[in-house]
Amino acid sequence: MVNKFKMIGFDLDGTLINSIDVWLDLFKRVLKNFKINAEEREIKNLFGKEYKKIVYSLAPKEKAEEIIEKIKQERKNNLFLNKFKLFPFTEKVLLNIRKRGIKIATISGNDREMNDFFINKFRLNKMVDFCICAGNVKKGKPEPDMILKVLEFFRIPNKEFIYIGDTSYDVEMG
Repeated sequence: MVNKFKMIGFDLDGTLINSIDVWLDLFKRVLKNFKINAEEREIKNLFGKEYKKIVYSLAPKEKAEEIIEKIKQERKNNLFLNKFKLFPFTEKVLLNIRKRGIKIATISGNDREMNDFFINKFRLNKMVDFCICAGNVKKGKPEPDMILKVLEFFRIPNKEFIYIGDTSYDVEMG
């Protein structure tokens, strides 16, 4: 069987990593501490973007930097970090793709620090060929910059690449 695709790109949060409820809980908790009532749906609809952009979309400008600092602190808490899990199928799927000779990239809206944490925690560097995050480009999701950088690095035409994600920003980027 001839592979149609030479490379598959995967989003991390909500696609390879079971993280949506963890992030949602963090945002709701921190925003509530700052007396900001954001609907669950409103928060989820922003997922896919960098967390700082999410905060600026939900909070008044005068509170945004303080909220960002609080989220930064929370992200370093081991109780928070231990809540993230790979989806049960992730490792098997990635290994099956690799067996077929198809390259794999992770393409995430996370910043470099969080991206590296996930890559190391789940040993994804052993299963993927390339990891890129919003911190590696000028424009993150929904702009296509991350995908374009992967295609350029591997010299793969876009018709031989597929991207898999879970948010509207992933669809728009793809």
